[in-house]
Amino acid sequence: MGRGLVSLGAFLVVATVAYWVSDAVGLIPTQANDTWSPLLVKAGLVCIAAGMALRVLNPARARIAKGRCATCGRVTAAGHLYCMDHLQASVNAWRDQTRAGMTGRSKGRHP
Repeated sequence: MGRGLVSLGAFLVVATVAYWVSDAVGLIPTQANDTWSPLLVKAGLVCIAAGMALRVLNPARARIAKGRCATCGRVTAAGHLYCMDHLQASVNAWRDQTRAGMTGRSKGRHP
């Protein structure tokens, strides 16, 4: 969707510039009340901006909405990155690392 919006916006901008150039050269008759070209340029720029925003946000949306475990690929609950087995394994691994002092976190003052 983002690629299509960027292409549409680029086409609108290029078509408007081509219209301006052909008007300046004298290939088409000059119209004093040309109201469409500023609107087409604005629409083209809005399409380009929306398309770029969608292209930036699409990978993050696809990863979150995928609904599959990052390790094994099983179906997970909406918004979860791991299935319950791999979630438990990652929690246990993190707990073991913090107990062993491998996280680089300062222990602070504990009695």
